[in-house]
Amino acid sequence: MSKFLTLLFILLTTLVAEQKPNFIIILTDDQGYADLSCFGSETIKTPHIDSLAKSGIKLTSFYSASSVCTPSRAALLTGRMPKRTGMTNVLFPRSKNGLNPEEVTIAEMLKNKGYDTALIGKWHLGHQKKFMPMNHGFDYFYGMPYSNDMSISKEFEISSDLILNDGCTREEMENDRKNYIAQYKKLKNKMPMLRGNTIIEYPVDQRTITRKYTDEAVKFIKAKKDKPFFLYLAHTMPHKPLFVEDDRKGTSKGGIYGDIIEHIDWSVGEVIKTLKANGNFENTFILYTSDNGCDYNAGGSSGPLKGRKFNTWEGGQRVPAIISYPPKFDGGKTIEGMTSSLDIFQTVANLSSTEIPTDRVYDGYNLTDYLKGKVEVSPRNEFYYYYANSGSIDGVRVGDWKYILRGNFFFRTKQKFKPRLFNLKDDIGETTNLINQFPEKARELKKMMEEFDKSILNN
Repeated sequence: MSKFLTLLFILLTTLVAEQKPNFIIILTDDQGYADLSCFGSETIKTPHIDSLAKSGIKLTSFYSASSVCTPSRAALLTGRMPKRTGMTNVLFPRSKNGLNPEEVTIAEMLKNKGYDTALIGKWHLGHQKKFMPMNHGFDYFYGMPYSNDMSISKEFEISSDLILNDGCTREEMENDRKNYIAQYKKLKNKMPMLRGNTIIEYPVDQRTITRKYTDEAVKFIKAKKDKPFFLYLAHTMPHKPLFVEDDRKGTSKGGIYGDIIEHIDWSVGEVIKTLKANGNFENTFILYTSDNGCDYNAGGSSGPLKGRKFNTWEGGQRVPAIISYPPKFDGGKTIEGMTSSLDIFQTVANLSSTEIPTDRVYDGYNLTDYLKGKVEVSPRNEFYYYYANSGSIDGVRVGDWKYILRGNFFFRTKQKFKPRLFNLKDDIGETTNLINQFPEKARELKKMMEEFDKSILNN
């Protein structure tokens, strides 16, 4: 009997070891560094996300590759700097470009490994059919094609079961599709909800989208109880304009912005609850983060960081991040070493035992051993800052040192900008310019920054 039990234990252990991990990326839109309880918020309560942080790993120096939507999302999914993929600017309904189908996304990489893949939420990497999620490795897409302050576009098909809201008729919707460029200002914030490339609701009631995304995500997870999956849950909120369901208004001390974050926290709780009910939580890698810093006048907070969305100050690109994967990573710890959304592609590849393409340059690092605690120092010791909506390099961080040219996106002002040098270990708020005390360090970082930028042109 003892031999039988021993063999059974070995068999079960082997099966667990060979089980493919699931992957979930939960991405919010324009959420500030300090907009979670576990990242210092005193007005926004996020118990489910806090719980994930307590059982997982909190990353306090995690960087988005850009301080605006399109470039940051391209980098997260491909592991490549936006300048390499050509996604340096925010896309609009009038835009004709998108993420090149030749780029390999996390979804495509995992799909080729036998995973079922889904994008629920915001895409924003091109709305022409050849650029849409199904041409980038996703089995299906439910969500919105770009930011919620935009409009409809003529490229989308229309469902025979179309839901029309706000008294809109089908004729009016057709007119909006035809005239969306000429009437752009009039149509702002009138967004379509898509399934695949097809409009299923117009204009979508934006108060309901967080719940709708969550319901769809729960349905997807339940259906994949016995099949490895990748879920990219990309929330539209808290991007402006701000919307939340009526019964959630006024429930947070953080105003409507706080109401929205707490609604997203509820969503995270539903995802975790479903994973646990399915018996999949232990075998699921979860990343929670934001695409960039909080927007101006939206209600979010950068906490101790300077700057917000559009900036190359820390508040524009250093974002809250939590990773949970119980079988591999001991939870309950905080990692201060530098990490980035650029590193997720390589890390997912390693955890899924997937070979990455060798015909292109990647800008990320495999964080697996660092997250496991096998090595004490992050493989990332540098991070390059690029100006929002221009593709122009603006700074570099190496270790604790940061060199920056401007920092502020609004460079058309008459203010004269001077290069700055900061030691982020001592001055996280970027208040004291040390360039006169350490001119050699500034020259060293400037040269490094310029050489890296030139190298991208050849790769």
